[in-house]
Amino acid sequence: MRFSRSFVIAAALTFTASLTACAETGEPITATAPDTVSSAAPASSAPSPAGTADTTPVEKATTATRTAKARSGAKSDLSGIKITDIRPGASVVIDIATADADRFLQVGKGGKVDFTGRTRSDATMMSFQPANVSEPNRVVIVPPFWNEEVGTGYCVAATPDVALALEKCVPGKSSQIWRVQPAGDSGLFELRGAYGAVGANNVGSTLQVLPFAG
Repeated sequence: MRFSRSFVIAAALTFTASLTACAETGEPITATAPDTVSSAAPASSAPSPAGTADTTPVEKATTATRTAKARSGAKSDLSGIKITDIRPGASVVIDIATADADRFLQVGKGGKVDFTGRTRSDATMMSFQPANVSEPNRVVIVPPFWNEEVGTGYCVAATPDVALALEKCVPGKSSQIWRVQPAGDSGLFELRGAYGAVGANNVGSTLQVLPFAG
């Protein structure tokens, strides 16, 4: 079937007009598939991850706080050392029992602590308190004269040297914790710390407690 030249031109114009109308109105030329375009925000505007970098320090601080509370809540059981006459909070002097003369534990200049005391004084007055640990027979040595102020107080700490040291008390700090080891049934004992037993000349000695007011 043949069409006249004018019919073909008219048909072409009609099709072109249809295309133009679709373009202007936004209507699809043909059927389209269901919309699958993601609604996610661009990567540049996406919120930062709920995130680890910001919360990690808080989590660490919380863990440290819980550990500190657990330590401060623990108290060593001292029932196994009653024979030594160590009584929590009592003012005593700590003496080398085997010495020919009084050798009391004494706080000296610069916080130096050693067995050079000869008399009962503020410098030789000591007291024992249960350590903040779960192990039994663990104590801290607290000189009452240095603990009159409100606060954490001062404790006698072990050192690798002959002399010990007076330092701020820190609950659970290993250098400030002493294990009381009874020496037989006579009431004598040894104090064992982070660097071994304490005594004179860096050699462990058998010790005894005497009443401060005795």
